[in-house]
Amino acid sequence: MPGQWGPETKRAAVSVTFDNLGEASDIEFSRWASDRPVGKHHSVLRDLPAIIDVLGHAKATFFIEAWNLPVYPAAVHSLAEAGHEIGCHGMRHEIWGVLTADQELDHIKRCQQDFADHGIELLGLRPPGGIAAPNSGHVLPAVGLRYISPFSVPTGVLDSGLAVLECSQAASDVAFYSPAFTQLRKYKPGPETLSPEDLVQGVMAEVETSIAVGGFMAILCHPHLQSPTPERTDPARIEAIGEIVRRLSTDDRLWFTTCAHAARWMLDHREEFPPPPSLDPPAWWDPSIYRNIKRPIISSSGIEEPLRAS
Repeated sequence: MPGQWGPETKRAAVSVTFDNLGEASDIEFSRWASDRPVGKHHSVLRDLPAIIDVLGHAKATFFIEAWNLPVYPAAVHSLAEAGHEIGCHGMRHEIWGVLTADQELDHIKRCQQDFADHGIELLGLRPPGGIAAPNSGHVLPAVGLRYISPFSVPTGVLDSGLAVLECSQAASDVAFYSPAFTQLRKYKPGPETLSPEDLVQGVMAEVETSIAVGGFMAILCHPHLQSPTPERTDPARIEAIGEIVRRLSTDDRLWFTTCAHAARWMLDHREEFPPPPSLDPPAWWDPSIYRNIKRPIISSSGIEEPLRAS
């Protein structure tokens, strides 16, 4: 309800979130040559430190694939030590939305154990691809998760006791920087990619819409997209994140918080947050989109191999 968010009863709530890390999704979808070493990905070694620096004292939620834990333990621990929330993004960015109940239970329990081995308790899931599995509403709370943050599902609390935190696809950097997802954008609609300045304006337009209805919104960014090419992190893209965070953190109408804190508030006041009709995927969703995103496959020699279907 408007004016009911957080201990200071702000009009709306917002979280800045980050998805994906390292080579996980490229390996999952056969975009990483089998002979190429892992452990030196720009999203971890170069983009992530720049993001942590620009966030300053603001706390974000990072949804990370469990695959990264043995490969980049120091990076994951640096996030926790800085006070950021770490959520689950699957094992290796598998297409979560097609998992059966048994598969989802197996996946999430394995993720929980992997993170627990590193001293991290998982409270929430951003399903890889942004789409819940058919049984997520029952499977996730049964193993102790408090929330799920999918695309295009209204914020609310399910009867099973799982908080649903809507992730805004129109406030995602992929809608501005990635040609495969520009159709998700509302700001300056069209097939072309846009600038970091456009990202700031587009995200803040979505925030104003959320404030108007007194809702919650998760803004979504990706560490690897801060590098237009693998060789260079774009300072303008990093600064765009910083500008968004500054605007959010100084807006007296907003409770700027992590997903876990927002979920706890909702669960403590669940009578104010009716459940969404379902966790069903939006009409536009087609799981093949994630398999069909084409990127060059780089071998251990550094030579680009021909693109191949996965």
